[in-house]
Amino acid sequence: MQRTWQLAFKIAWRFSKGSRKQRFASFVSGFSTIGITLGVAALITVISVMNGFQNQLEQRILNVVPHLQIPAHSKVPAPLSQLPQAPLVSAKVVLQSTSGLHAAQMQGINPKLEPDRVLLERHTLQGHLASLKSGKFNVILGSEIAQQLGVSVGENVRIIATDTLIYTPFGEMPSQRTFHVAGVFQFASEVDNQFIWVNDADAARLLRKPLSQVSQTRLFVPDPLNIEKYSQYLPAHGLDWRHYYGQLFSAVKMEKTMMSFLFCLVIAVAAFNILSALVMMVGDKQSDVAILQTLGMPKRLLLRIFMIQGAWSGCLGAFVGAGAGVVLTHHLNPLLELLGLNMALGVGGVPIVIEPLQVIEITCLAIILSVLATLYPAWQASRIQPAEALRYE
Repeated sequence: MQRTWQLAFKIAWRFSKGSRKQRFASFVSGFSTIGITLGVAALITVISVMNGFQNQLEQRILNVVPHLQIPAHSKVPAPLSQLPQAPLVSAKVVLQSTSGLHAAQMQGINPKLEPDRVLLERHTLQGHLASLKSGKFNVILGSEIAQQLGVSVGENVRIIATDTLIYTPFGEMPSQRTFHVAGVFQFASEVDNQFIWVNDADAARLLRKPLSQVSQTRLFVPDPLNIEKYSQYLPAHGLDWRHYYGQLFSAVKMEKTMMSFLFCLVIAVAAFNILSALVMMVGDKQSDVAILQTLGMPKRLLLRIFMIQGAWSGCLGAFVGAGAGVVLTHHLNPLLELLGLNMALGVGGVPIVIEPLQVIEITCLAIILSVLATLYPAWQASRIQPAEALRYE
């Protein structure tokens, strides 16, 4: 068996040297190798960048938005009971300052019970999370909200609970109260324009209800992007983060899928070039194949010879492309800086996350496509009739 493979490799190597008549076929084969190399390298680079953006969105958005949200008076289901949890009072409000109005989502939290309070504190530009004490009526605003309202730490804003009505001598009015701006947080994402933090007890007072009636349970999952395996256990009226940002992450996932599909097509086109080169080579080597058959070479060995010859180009392109893609991805930000293309990307540059499993999958995909492209030419070579091929020799 081993000798058979050695013989197949030797003959494939002799065929690959070719003759003057085969120069065009060799050119097509080399071009296909370059195409696979570029396709694999580009796909690895694009996927790594998309991974980086997805990871950045996860860190900047899903650390603020509740992963799972269970309504008040509902028990935490047993499969979710081991997850970290914290109380949460959530409501839609309108903030008013001397500069204007701004709608936001109020999050009433207890800083002492927050599992990710260290992370929240890290993103608090001004003030401290500990300032959200019961009865102080302090508020920490998103940076964009503070900018649009024209307020800073030490000033006051009026928070209006639009869904809570109270009776006054002037008729029904939404519940409202003046809060003191104790801090500003920034995640460099959409949450800076949509969320504010207050103490959960102060939020309950604004809503004119006991804390026990409005306090929900917020659960934290280790992998928010795989929320489906947790959300299936939610009780009625329970929510997960997709209620807030499901469309955004679906759009990112769709874009990632489409980019991967397009570059897979590039690899497929390069693999079909291997098919073209082998078809031309089989046509040129008919007499050689016929002589090998008359010497007793079995058809399965002929199949191996031409499959090896075509797969060699694909494997070479796949491995070189994988290495080039990883190197290019690691040096992408310096390269963009050298070309002056990173002006609008901020201080950190392009976010990049290289997944080794994805690199392996892309490399294997290129190799599989290359091997599949060799099947038809190899089958054609095995069907050559020696008498027909050698008739005019």
